[in-house]
Amino acid sequence: MHFKGKVIFHIIISLLVVMLATMPVFAAPAEDSGSTTKEDVKVNEETTKMVFLLIIDGLQDDALKNVSAPNIKGLSSAGLKVEKVASVYPADTVSAVASVLTGSTPQQHHFTEETTTLEAASILQVMEGKGIKTSLFDGTEKLKAFSNGVSHACTGPFNGKDSLVIENAVNELKDSNTYFNVLVLPQLRSIYQQQGINSNEYREQLKDTDNQVGRLLHFLHTNELYDQSLIIITGTCGNLPLIIKGPQVKVGDTIPPASLIDIAPTVAYLNGLKMDGAEGLVLYNAIKPKGNRTESYLLSQRVQELSGAYANALDDMHRLEEEKNEVNKQQKKITQEKQMIQQEIKERDQKISALSSKITFMKVAGISLLIIFIIGYIIEYIILRKRFLMF
Repeated sequence: MHFKGKVIFHIIISLLVVMLATMPVFAAPAEDSGSTTKEDVKVNEETTKMVFLLIIDGLQDDALKNVSAPNIKGLSSAGLKVEKVASVYPADTVSAVASVLTGSTPQQHHFTEETTTLEAASILQVMEGKGIKTSLFDGTEKLKAFSNGVSHACTGPFNGKDSLVIENAVNELKDSNTYFNVLVLPQLRSIYQQQGINSNEYREQLKDTDNQVGRLLHFLHTNELYDQSLIIITGTCGNLPLIIKGPQVKVGDTIPPASLIDIAPTVAYLNGLKMDGAEGLVLYNAIKPKGNRTESYLLSQRVQELSGAYANALDDMHRLEEEKNEVNKQQKKITQEKQMIQQEIKERDQKISALSSKITFMKVAGISLLIIFIIGYIIEYIILRKRFLMF
């Protein structure tokens, strides 16, 4: 019995040693199964090395669906697309591009074809103010006000050709080393206005514009910058598209409607900046969650901003309604005053007409009396002559 007890004791001790030895092995997975550590997040985070904002003047979403444009459509597949995009009024080239760059409507930035005084800060200025190099390739050659303070501004001559804009951009970006780059491609606009999106001319030009976009993408692939580049493509007027592709942007998604003025605030947010005074909103629902920036946080931010915008819109609507009522009151007042003036004019015309009639009567009466007087004088002369001269 004593021998058996020793055997059992040794067996128990052996089992305890084995269990203690294996406990760390089982505990390790349980510790790793939790949330990702900060070190892992930093390693896995994708950074943006360059930003390209391509504003294609006259680009229409309807035409993109019916034309072979593999480069632009490829960016849509690699990133996301906005379901519907609201332009601005007036939707001329200068006003629309200024709205994209400032995140404000023409009523706020006042930069239009008629007034070229810029009264709002652009995303270019905001970035330059933080020491971020920017460039502007203005194919319209009408945006000189936006080139002030820009690290690299190329204003042409481009002769209205998309190819010259892209060629200059590809050649000069090799040396300029700018982070945020704005390219305005002008060639589609005139064809869109003159021929329409269903014309062969528009379709052919859209294909050529897509090829020019492909040249820029080829440059990025060649320099191994494509995956780390934030690329935004949009238009200026009509049913325009908004395509966003980048390391911090969701992939294969279509987000609800947005506006042209939302682009600049979104780009600023993705770069840790803020567009003070901008009317546009950050497209939080386009941003890929990571780290502390969770999906629920982004959506809550989007809802909060949309709620604020809705409240502001209601205030504006009430203000416009008050202004409308005031205008109606003024119109009624003016109508009454007009009626009074018309009545006074009518009475004056009646008086003038009566006076004219009196004057006419007096003239006729005077002339008649004069004629009667002359006739009487002649008759009297004849009578007296016969009486006193006897002939």
